[in-house]
Amino acid sequence: MNNSYDLVVIGSGPGGYISAIRASQLGLNTAIVEKYTNLGGTCLNVGCIPSKCILDSSKFFYLSKNDYSSHGIFFEKLSFDFKKMIDRKNKIVNDLNIGIKYLMKKNKIDLYQGIGSFDEKNILSIKEIKSLKQKEKIQFKYCIISTGSKPLCLPYLNFSIKNRIISSTEALHMDEIPKKIIIIGGGIIGLELGSIFNRLGSEVIILEVMDNIISNMDHSLSKGIQKILEKSSIQIENSLSITNVKLEDNNEKVSVFVKYNNGKKIKIIGDYCLISIGRSPYTKNLGLENIGIKKDKKGFILVNEFLQSSINNIYAIGDVIGGKMLAHKAEEEGLYAVEHMIGQIPNKLNYNLIPSVIYTHPEVASVGYTENEIKKNKIEYNIGTFPMKALGRARASGSMDGFLKIISNKKTDEILGVHIIGDRAADMIMEATVAMEFRSSSEDIYRICHPHPTYSESFKEASLLNFENRSIHI
Repeated sequence: MNNSYDLVVIGSGPGGYISAIRASQLGLNTAIVEKYTNLGGTCLNVGCIPSKCILDSSKFFYLSKNDYSSHGIFFEKLSFDFKKMIDRKNKIVNDLNIGIKYLMKKNKIDLYQGIGSFDEKNILSIKEIKSLKQKEKIQFKYCIISTGSKPLCLPYLNFSIKNRIISSTEALHMDEIPKKIIIIGGGIIGLELGSIFNRLGSEVIILEVMDNIISNMDHSLSKGIQKILEKSSIQIENSLSITNVKLEDNNEKVSVFVKYNNGKKIKIIGDYCLISIGRSPYTKNLGLENIGIKKDKKGFILVNEFLQSSINNIYAIGDVIGGKMLAHKAEEEGLYAVEHMIGQIPNKLNYNLIPSVIYTHPEVASVGYTENEIKKNKIEYNIGTFPMKALGRARASGSMDGFLKIISNKKTDEILGVHIIGDRAADMIMEATVAMEFRSSSEDIYRICHPHPTYSESFKEASLLNFENRSIHI
């Protein structure tokens, strides 16, 4: 290995390893510093990938138990092996880890295991994980900080499976299905993990302090998915505060003390309490203070429009700078930072066109402005909403819950936002994203031939509703 590089990337999550690959492709001598033995960061190891593995496994079991009989498919003594679900998840994660290591080797990217800490604006110390003793130093021309985030906890608690108060990380490593789990936080993580446990037989209660779950998304999505989840027996409580969480019954139970905004107080007892109230930037032991890299009050690294920190040759991307904490956002920022540092000035990142997805069943997906945001901006707008149950493909598949909502500028018909609940919404949202990137109108979408029978026809139908206030199939 060298001790001098054009680019050093700290952190090997989606933003980190993808920016390293792009840098190598563009001719930069590149290294990655990662404190864990496995590459891929939170997303691959304890986030996006493992959660989707178990979401799919639990979905297949749930549909086998509840839906497949309508297709003429019957099972005798249907059961599931949770350990085998976890083993499958672990194998997929391991295979992908091997794949990333192969990509590092293929692209001639050097790997350093340890904690990267800044000595100077061009020198990084690699320290041992436990002792923080210095192992070696490397020099760099540019650096990208991509250290991600960690789950937030209530200030008086600590995460541990043993004490039954867990984060998403522990939830994905459990060896049992709780009889009853209390989830604090009705965001993406809470809904996805709540769906897993509900499908596998747990009683699930989701507690959300805001008036709505997924409150940062369009209100129609919040209202729609809450009805669907409640229909599957998930209990959702809104507009409240958590006054205490503590262990009881010889540490065999967890009690959550709740106060509703109307003054009512209750105590909820469960086997586990999952806290999913957000994530905080991870900058521990980076030595940012040694070189004067600035952070905001919440600890996020401050960057300019080109993703440069207060030290121009050091960039920061992904969760550590805030905004939408999504893997694909980090990826785009990593590509942008690399291309900027070599002088290939790309178009500015359009953060409004970064799609969000929730992998419940049905899926929830959104891109662009919400209706409330458009109202606040005092833009006159049209709305077209088409129900999935009116689609032939939805009826054939037996997945009729949900809708597609399109919002456009009333004067120009330019699409401003698209919000979907439905089977395959995670893939359908890309048609909306591409359309909005090219500033398409809703009429443009209506004029494009969509294949039949598909869920994508909902976009065409909602578009006609949007600009002509009528539809073919409703």
